[in-house]
Amino acid sequence: MRKKTVSRGQVSRLDLVYPPISNQEAVWLEDDPEVQERLRASNLYMIGGRPEARFTDIELDDETHTVRFNVCVGDLQSEPAALRLSDIPGIRGHDEYYLEAGEKMFRAWDGPVRADGSNVLNWFTTDKLLWDKSRGLPGIEGLDRVSDLMTYDLLYVGIAKKNDTFERLFKRGHKARVSILAHEPQRYPGARVTDETFLFAFRVEPLLLQTFDPDHDFTEEDFMRQPDEKRVLADVEKAFVSLLKPQYNIIKYGNYPKGSDGLYGTGIDRYGYLIGERIAFNTAHGRIRGAYDPRGMISNEADFIFVDGDKVSFYVSGVDFPATTRPPKLPENPGAC
Repeated sequence: MRKKTVSRGQVSRLDLVYPPISNQEAVWLEDDPEVQERLRASNLYMIGGRPEARFTDIELDDETHTVRFNVCVGDLQSEPAALRLSDIPGIRGHDEYYLEAGEKMFRAWDGPVRADGSNVLNWFTTDKLLWDKSRGLPGIEGLDRVSDLMTYDLLYVGIAKKNDTFERLFKRGHKARVSILAHEPQRYPGARVTDETFLFAFRVEPLLLQTFDPDHDFTEEDFMRQPDEKRVLADVEKAFVSLLKPQYNIIKYGNYPKGSDGLYGTGIDRYGYLIGERIAFNTAHGRIRGAYDPRGMISNEADFIFVDGDKVSFYVSGVDFPATTRPPKLPENPGAC
């Protein structure tokens, strides 16, 4: 039997094309052309649940152009945080601006708030601010343990086979989204389920790797093209659903990685998936945590789903392979919210 002298592997990173958005915020923003454009760049999505986040203890320092605040997610409170407004992209360079602040949103305007002719320079919902912090946006101080505030219960994973995430999840009456709103319990007293249900629009970034033995005889077939995008998407969905078994996914893909529409049998020997954002998802069957690398690389802080032939493995960062030190976990009951 001839020795195999070529090995093919693929790693796919899941990146958000838009900040995590609550179901209520989605209703407000889904008609915005700029939001639509960004969501159309996604064709894999997730739905999660988490207590509503709020800004608390808001203080404005006019002299230093600084907003100080805390972020509360249910009973979980962040360390003191601040926005250095003069360093925020969009606001930076403006000598005069108007600030709108509340427990759900900060917005800076170039004229009187909501007045005709005034434009928003930059804005932050609670979850957009956490996401911007996780990606290193200038001007945000504190929130170093942002990953703990961006931990969600994973309720559903889906793909848009014929169009994109905007058409599939936002524009049309998505069955799982409606079912979640109808059946999910309230997570925190006084909150609405629509404010505790979050939508995540991902773009899948695959990287194909090929290695050859020194004595390999090259042919045209050796230089394999990237697998069809639909196959990659189908495989990502099955990998996450089969491993984590989200409650509202009816089909759990118990035979994964075997299947006719994924990567199994395509000539790729090994492949894997990770989330390229500082967010985490919990289910009754496990937890997966992502990590963000500003260079667009794969971070060792992210947990990893790995397929080798018929075998599927789940590797936890810092346990199954080395990772950089994580910040300490927030206390469960700080008693300050």
